[in-house]
Amino acid sequence: MANRTLVVTKRKRDFGVLTDLSKDLNQMFGDESGRTVSMRTTHGFKDSFNLQEMHDDDAEDLVHGLMVLTPILLKQKSDTANAIGVILLAGLVGSYLNGK
Repeated sequence: MANRTLVVTKRKRDFGVLTDLSKDLNQMFGDESGRTVSMRTTHGFKDSFNLQEMHDDDAEDLVHGLMVLTPILLKQKSDTANAIGVILLAGLVGSYLNGK
């Protein structure tokens, strides 16, 4: 396994009550790190795709976009859109789990 260096960058954003709710939800899932669901998913996403050089805020924007797009695709009448939504959902869950 290759040596990897995690680039830790200070977060520039706080979404107030949404951030607090997300941290609480993440803690309910057993994560005691103090991160939000989005940030844990972001860290797993970055690790999965070897994107350690990407700033956390940029990666989190991408993850948020996928989180918004997934239910939209799942609600479509198109089987293709639904299949893509299922794949994105699996990827998001996998990234969350990988974001230990």
